[in-house]
Amino acid sequence: MPSKKNARQKRIMVLGTGSGVGKSLIVAGLCRYAKTRGLVAGPFKAQNMSNNAAVVPGGGEIGRAQYLQAQAAGREPDVRMNPILLKPMGEGRAQVVFLGKPLGIYDIAGYRELKKTLLPRLRELFWEYARDLDVVILEGAGSPAEINLLEEDLANTRMARIAEAQALLIGDIEQGGVFAALWGTWNLLPPEDRAVIRWMGINKFRGDPSLLEPGIKSLEGMTGVPILGVMEHLGGLPLPDEDSFRVAPEREGKQGDVRLLAVEWPHLSNRSDFDPFMWEPGVSFGFQKMETVPSGAVDCVFLPGTRQTIGDLDRFRDSPLYDWFMKYVAGGGKVVGICGGYQMMAGDLLDPDNVESPRSWTHGIDLLPFSVRFGAEKISRPVRAVVSDRSFPLSGELGSRPVEGYEIRHGRHVPHGGMSLFRLMDSHSGADLGGEGFISRARPVWGAPVHGLFDDGMFRKGFLGFLREGHEGTATDFGVLREDALDRLARSVQRAFPLLP
Repeated sequence: MPSKKNARQKRIMVLGTGSGVGKSLIVAGLCRYAKTRGLVAGPFKAQNMSNNAAVVPGGGEIGRAQYLQAQAAGREPDVRMNPILLKPMGEGRAQVVFLGKPLGIYDIAGYRELKKTLLPRLRELFWEYARDLDVVILEGAGSPAEINLLEEDLANTRMARIAEAQALLIGDIEQGGVFAALWGTWNLLPPEDRAVIRWMGINKFRGDPSLLEPGIKSLEGMTGVPILGVMEHLGGLPLPDEDSFRVAPEREGKQGDVRLLAVEWPHLSNRSDFDPFMWEPGVSFGFQKMETVPSGAVDCVFLPGTRQTIGDLDRFRDSPLYDWFMKYVAGGGKVVGICGGYQMMAGDLLDPDNVESPRSWTHGIDLLPFSVRFGAEKISRPVRAVVSDRSFPLSGELGSRPVEGYEIRHGRHVPHGGMSLFRLMDSHSGADLGGEGFISRARPVWGAPVHGLFDDGMFRKGFLGFLREGHEGTATDFGVLREDALDRLARSVQRAFPLLP
């Protein structure tokens, strides 16, 4: 129960008629608006399913969206903001991360049993987390009206009842059928769950809102729930929208743009590594499906992170894209590997404890001089990377200046000789974590297990200049663009949904 000290605390939950309707960004907007009003606010999402994770200070994983929401609120990200993170592994299995640390890999039946033990812990930690906040903005997951799962749902209306929160139910008009989605969601819920829905709202509208008035009045008459407002479509913002698996198709670039492609693994993770390129002038970026091959010239191919390094490497080898990729490498094409994609570039991958697959040995793509050995204990930490191999093309621009990033991995590299690309330090303690990453002596190919390097404007500018001589990057830290976008988002959210004073 809330303490007497916080009897006036405001607790609001944002629910959605489905995934991708904009819950995450609306929560981020409310968090930023609360910050501008001088309120101590914090986000909370009881359960999230995503391979797009971030690492909090001191270690531990949460969903990338909750990390952004914490930044919007001006707070240090905390594992309690997203206590349960499910990282899908395919075939009905997921790694369950609780309070930032892996509990193990569970199938559907196993996780259903586990949830029974997690529910009382969720209740306790929520009130501990919320105790010193003026405002708590909770986020639901998917739809609250999955009637086959209501008895075991931890993230939606049950969590609203635990938190004694009033809920805003959001529908996305861009998906079509917004009135049906709002009414159907509300109508499927039992009375005790309907009771937490205090308002409804419509998101991503283009045009004259007066066109919606007849539908709004009818829906309000049918449900007795007021439509709080209509939020305009904000177009593209340099912010991650939701924690879903969807990735944007290649953005059509102009002739002469630097063209970047990242392989779209079946278990793609941390796609946010490439968000900065989406907003970089003179750059065309996209994800490349393995079933097809690109046409035209490509300036660089990324092998990004994956939750299943060995499984996705197997699929890559069996795909049409692999033959194209090997010819691209043989022809001098530039390649960058990050985390799981970097591990694929090893000579071989050793998995004696079957952490990643049933095989104890897998042949790698053999582009860099190291092996990978998977360990049961997961490395999850924020880091600073300093270039240690002076043959790296960016070494001149960066010098000894550290670049901020983070690691989430089970694999450890075993060098075959030579110098590591980076020297890593723990961002929190400053401890020396040793060398990581390699650059090829024979090809324009490099990789490292560090996420987030391209958020750094100087690193990104130097990288693009290396790809295309004379290219003028912006050198703007992606964080600056993100902060401006959060301020704009906050204004729009509060205009549409005036939930905070």
